[in-house]
Amino acid sequence: MTPPAWLLIGPRGSRRLRGLQQALRERGVAAAEELHYEDLLAAPQRAAEQIAARPRALVKIESPGEAPALHAALIERGWRALGAVGAPPQPLEHGELAHQHHWYAGFRDLLQALPARASYLNPPDDIAGMSDKLACQRRLRAQGIAIPPLLGEIDGYESLQTLLREHDASQVFVKARYGSSGAGVLAYRRNRSGREAAYGSAELSEDGGRTRVFNSLKPRRYDDGARIARLIDAIAAQGAYVERWIPKPRVPGSQGDRYGGAHYDIRAVALDGFLRHRVARVGRGPLTNLHLGNRRGALAHWLDDAAMHALETATQQAAMAFPRSRMIGFDLILREGRSWVLEANAFGDLLLDLPWQGLSTYQDQALLRAVPAPDAPLAPHAPEPVHA
Repeated sequence: MTPPAWLLIGPRGSRRLRGLQQALRERGVAAAEELHYEDLLAAPQRAAEQIAARPRALVKIESPGEAPALHAALIERGWRALGAVGAPPQPLEHGELAHQHHWYAGFRDLLQALPARASYLNPPDDIAGMSDKLACQRRLRAQGIAIPPLLGEIDGYESLQTLLREHDASQVFVKARYGSSGAGVLAYRRNRSGREAAYGSAELSEDGGRTRVFNSLKPRRYDDGARIARLIDAIAAQGAYVERWIPKPRVPGSQGDRYGGAHYDIRAVALDGFLRHRVARVGRGPLTNLHLGNRRGALAHWLDDAAMHALETATQQAAMAFPRSRMIGFDLILREGRSWVLEANAFGDLLLDLPWQGLSTYQDQALLRAVPAPDAPLAPHAPEPVHA
């Protein structure tokens, strides 16, 4: 069977695009056509034109990340899509976490402008659904997938305290609704005496009475109540929710000594509904994202056959919540025979130097065959309103 043509939609110069292009070359497949978000913003009809010219192409929509100018353009587009209320969003400094609800509204608006009929690796409405982390968790829960219990949305520190009292909770994660790569995620604790602490990669900056939040590669601990309140207020202004803190398992046996008693969760990549690449993300703090200086662990040495089967089953069941998406990255906790899905990621395949059966995530995808586009557009999952 002739390998399919590919059409890649993503930021100009993206390393994700380069990764799949290299994998296609290695498989002897023709280079993919590229359609860049920057061009789509100026000429939205180009997507329909290129897809119509390649009706049998497999279309992969990539992450718009790693492109600051594109990020700014999506924020402005989202601000206008939400009614252009108030002053236009101000330009962001490097690493600044702000206007995430505007960014998401702009990205969703761009996705909704793509043709409904195409042989997408992941369809636009699924990508929008997974990029809204709260909506995604609700969708997984509705499909019977175990997730950390959701306490609800918050609009600031005071509403967080209200939720803690209502649910008699003392350990939770506060999560930015539209964040990625751990941005805007805080592990929060409060004891009976009222002492509290928050831990995350968010860096609070206060200058001249202005509060700003920046992403940092060095996680920080906050134990001053007033600063914690201002930090949570700033994150919640962009959309945030709260979920119970599920303890992660410790690295087992003698391997645990090597990792200093650290704990881990799992990134698992499902391809066409089945578990493929998998890696333990090992850290001493509550956040185990690999880009935060945490380490990889080899699950094959830690999980017995029953546990590995449980991981495969949990991944396959979670993938069924998005049956039209062919590649999804899941973050999971697997402990004592139970599993919880922490997140579904439509762009969860950026796992460098992590082969599975001798293939990288991109080489794995390069072996795929296109699935014919439906004769009529499939009914998308109804999107939730964007936080404003």
